[in-house]
Amino acid sequence: MHAFDDCSYCGGRVTMRRVQKPCWWGNRLIALVDKVPTGVCEQCGERYYEAQVLKNIEDLLKHKKLFKTQIRVPLAQYAKA
Repeated sequence: MHAFDDCSYCGGRVTMRRVQKPCWWGNRLIALVDKVPTGVCEQCGERYYEAQVLKNIEDLLKHKKLFKTQIRVPLAQYAKA
C-alpha cells in the first residue's frame, strides 16, 4: 500500500480508499471504473492516483470486451427560463 504525502491543495491528510473513477474523452464521459485504489484527502476530497493505476485503467479502456457491465443513462438538457 502506498503512503501519500499531505494534500498539495489544503495540507490535509491523504488516505488510501477505493473509489469510482470517471473517465473522460474531452467533455464526454466514456466509462466509470469501480474500486480504483486512490489517495483521497480527508479534508477537501482531492484525489491522487498512482501512475501504474492510471496505466492499468488506460489498458482496460483499450479492451472494451473486459467491461463487465454497461448502463444507459438518460440525458437531459438544462434550459434557462
